[in-house]
Amino acid sequence: MKKLMTMVLVFICVLGTVGCGQQQQVQGKQLLAEGNVINIDVSSLPEGYNYSFTGENAKAIIDYLSNLNLDSTFLENPNEYTGMTWVISLEYDNGDVLTVYHFGNKFIRSEKGSWYKMTYDEANRFHTLLYELKN
Repeated sequence: MKKLMTMVLVFICVLGTVGCGQQQQVQGKQLLAEGNVINIDVSSLPEGYNYSFTGENAKAIIDYLSNLNLDSTFLENPNEYTGMTWVISLEYDNGDVLTVYHFGNKFIRSEKGSWYKMTYDEANRFHTLLYELKN
């Protein structure tokens, strides 16, 4: 009986340890500020693409960002990666500007916030969205 209880306790401890490493999901809307966005400028580093969107096209980008399922707990260090960065500047009707960095089809953050990890599929969807909006 003691062996069984010991095994159960070990099993519970292992599950507890594994559970602590689970992802912390965050919605992309947490990247954005409250308010009405009137213009979105999107540029890229280092390639130098530049796009500007208003109206329904700007709303499509806001919807994309808002609906991302982000992971706030990950082992990777974004500073150790290289790749293209989409710089997304959202201009609000009160004159405020918020910049979001969409980095390497893997990470995203607002200008003063923490990095979050994206799934590859969600991150790659931004490139497809830009292609659709600019054409």
